[in-house]
Amino acid sequence: MKIKTLLALFPSIFFCLRYLPLKQAIKLPIIIYKPKFHCLDGKVIINSRKISFGMIRIGLFITNLYPNTGINWYNKGTIVFKGKACIGANSFITVLRENSYLEFGDNFGNSSTLRINCDYRIILQDNVLIGFDVVILDSSLHRLKNSEGKFIGKGYDEVYLGNGTWIASNCIIMQGVKTPDFSVFGAHSLLNKDYAKYHGFSLFAGSPAKFIKEGVWRDPKDNKITID
Repeated sequence: MKIKTLLALFPSIFFCLRYLPLKQAIKLPIIIYKPKFHCLDGKVIINSRKISFGMIRIGLFITNLYPNTGINWYNKGTIVFKGKACIGANSFITVLRENSYLEFGDNFGNSSTLRINCDYRIILQDNVLIGFDVVILDSSLHRLKNSEGKFIGKGYDEVYLGNGTWIASNCIIMQGVKTPDFSVFGAHSLLNKDYAKYHGFSLFAGSPAKFIKEGVWRDPKDNKITID
């Protein structure tokens, strides 16, 4: 067993016993690294047929491009894992309210510095991959008024990332965003609308993100760069 996993055992045992049924907790399916617990009031649910040691890694140090600062955790709502997941170090998970809901599909992956602020509802389907320094917000955390003093819009909406979506580094995902399956969003894109009307296997980029072309996707099982 690697040293960093050994060092994470004590907080992981506490975390699993705090959140999971005993039959799941004793298998230590969640390993949490260098946690900073700001709120542990909510729920964590693993909805998977197979429960195994370390299937979910939270705050894992993967790349030295960002600090090895573990995970900042604030949960008043419900967080569901539907299978394997890895959230990289220097990340922040915030689920603000009792009725806030955050769901990670099977084979979720992030390398570092993921910042999720869930005020309402965020759904990440299976095989979603997210690069460095990405922000996901389902609420603007404030509301604007018109000149007559009436609110404009409701200030929140569901975020839904389809199966196989690849979000490259330094993207911002705002409330109301929906992505088609196997879509790709280029680095530094601002996602601020419903993209689900487009076909899957499509590339988007820009601020705000716009459709670029079809026939593009990331295959996580075959995506190595070979330099001659």
